[in-house]
Amino acid sequence: MYREIELKNIKAKGWIAEFLKTQAEGLTGEIGNVGEPFSLETWDAPQKKRRQEEVFLGGINSIDDSWVPFEQNGYWVDGAIRAGRLIDNKKLIDLASKKIYPAVENALKVGYFGPDYLKGGLRWPFAVYFRALIAEYSATGNKNILDALVKYFLENPMSETYKREDLRIISVRSCADIETALWVYEKTGDSRFLEMSEQAYDMFNEIFSDDSCADENSQMLDLTVKGMLKNRKVQRNHGVTYCELCKLAAIMHYYTGKEIYKKAAINAFDKLYRDQMLIDGVNSSTEYLNGNKYSDAMHETCDVSDLTWALGYLFMITGDAKYGDWVENAIFNAGLGSVDDDFKGQQYFSCPNQVICDDTSNHAAFYRGRDWNSYAPKKFLACCAGNVHRFMPNYVCRSFMKNEQSLAVFTYAPCKIDASFNGKEVSIEENTLYPFENKIEFIISTKSSAKFNFILRKPCWAVKVWVKINGEKLNAIFKNGVCNIDREFFDGDVISVEFDDEIILVENANGISVKKGALLYALPVKERVVINGLRELNNPDFPHYSLYPESEWNYGLSKDAKFTFVKGELGDCPWKRAENGLKILASASKVKDWKLKEVNGYWQRLKPRGKFKWVKAKATFTPKVKNVKPSAVGETKTITLVPYATTRLRISILPLIKE
Repeated sequence: MYREIELKNIKAKGWIAEFLKTQAEGLTGEIGNVGEPFSLETWDAPQKKRRQEEVFLGGINSIDDSWVPFEQNGYWVDGAIRAGRLIDNKKLIDLASKKIYPAVENALKVGYFGPDYLKGGLRWPFAVYFRALIAEYSATGNKNILDALVKYFLENPMSETYKREDLRIISVRSCADIETALWVYEKTGDSRFLEMSEQAYDMFNEIFSDDSCADENSQMLDLTVKGMLKNRKVQRNHGVTYCELCKLAAIMHYYTGKEIYKKAAINAFDKLYRDQMLIDGVNSSTEYLNGNKYSDAMHETCDVSDLTWALGYLFMITGDAKYGDWVENAIFNAGLGSVDDDFKGQQYFSCPNQVICDDTSNHAAFYRGRDWNSYAPKKFLACCAGNVHRFMPNYVCRSFMKNEQSLAVFTYAPCKIDASFNGKEVSIEENTLYPFENKIEFIISTKSSAKFNFILRKPCWAVKVWVKINGEKLNAIFKNGVCNIDREFFDGDVISVEFDDEIILVENANGISVKKGALLYALPVKERVVINGLRELNNPDFPHYSLYPESEWNYGLSKDAKFTFVKGELGDCPWKRAENGLKILASASKVKDWKLKEVNGYWQRLKPRGKFKWVKAKATFTPKVKNVKPSAVGETKTITLVPYATTRLRISILPLIKE
């Protein structure tokens, strides 16, 4: 099994370092100056009693549910502290530290994080926030953090949560605290933390052991070990909840060695991919899982961070290369496609096909006709505004995994890490523009030679792979997607890897998509940007805006379409359209009757699985894709597809022209 590299031993480099700097200059570094709840005191004011008046999932404003701003801020602190430490950004480190150390100092005194009114309630926001504490401990080794967590778990038993008689659906997430409790067990060796985790997990599995514990739209059984082992379709679950709780089985296997947990975790995520995966790499989720049959299926941006975080644990317990493929697909497509180039805007719901993003363009049933598909709504929309800051820092943090004798490349990312094998210190610098090019170079630095097993991953899409050591070709044998280079390494050794890919067509959601390497390609739609005003705190650098189409987008592809790849120039920031010259030229035909859906009323839900109500109002939606016959198309012309990562308005699922 593998474990993460300590945060103090890894630094981002190259284009990803530039991306994290952009985060620091954008929402990650300025979110407190843009809107609530990030402008409010939460974890940094543990003695202050206050209420958050916020509409969330149909309206929550009671003391019982005042956890919401703590969850959102916990997400942001986790992303900010990791990003700050990865690039030594003082601004981010200072901002996040102000949310960490006052809470730690208070917990050392009273045994609790946050205000008293959170006591005895939902533990989920603590599970979110504690990941930030773990990250800061991993970067600094500050003993107060560990001591505070020890005190918290001993004085606030996890089992108490499930003894309450007023459990609600959201209470299922309280079990997520196990992630931190087991980390405390690893750091202290104190078996009480293992025992309390096993007890809490057993109680969770018993309470939610069948679907009768919740309404028919929330099949809690799927989240338990019993349910994960079943083969039924994964459908009636909350997307974030599914990822966060099913990963617990992997964590439990990591610390207990029980095979049933490993089997359950693997099967749970295999089912998620089978039933819910969208072409851009993240499961369908408009809060709840909503299937992948149609092109209008969307995903919550939270799922980018939570899915990829969960998959890291799957790799730790299996070493299976496919999880690296899954993570890269999610980060480089869905993740980058859900944020602005300058990280000043992010979506709550994002879609593979979206040709309009304004205050009415959300076509999902949940809050249909609202601004949940906008990159810059006037007010932040709940959890995704916090969680979006995590996906890229986490990607870098977990790009390498290690055990006593091996160093495994889980995902490819430009970075520098320090590791130790048999007392020998080793530094490895990884240089690459991956996934925008398929060449990677690893430079070894060590004061003396060091023997270890260096494990390379071959992406599932690679048709050829070349590995060289110091310029000499290595007869690299990849088995199950990995190659073991077990040898003595010397200072200055260079390992170079290059993959060859090809353009592939993927039928999905009644249409067809184009992929090459780790990247999904899309037809970019020229944008008309309309500034609607300022956002909540009237910060002129973060306007409230809408995007409207200014170019034709209604094209379809046939299976015998011709494609030509053009490798243009790449800049230092290749996730930006202006700095990415990659493109695929494709012969396409215009679909005559495929156009924006303009309506004067629509059915809408104000709870993810609530009753529909009719809303009489104007809205414009992106239309679904349908297969078309040759008689329904017009002229054929060459269109230009670009990496999905560089787009906002786009079509990545094109109608398939069939005889």
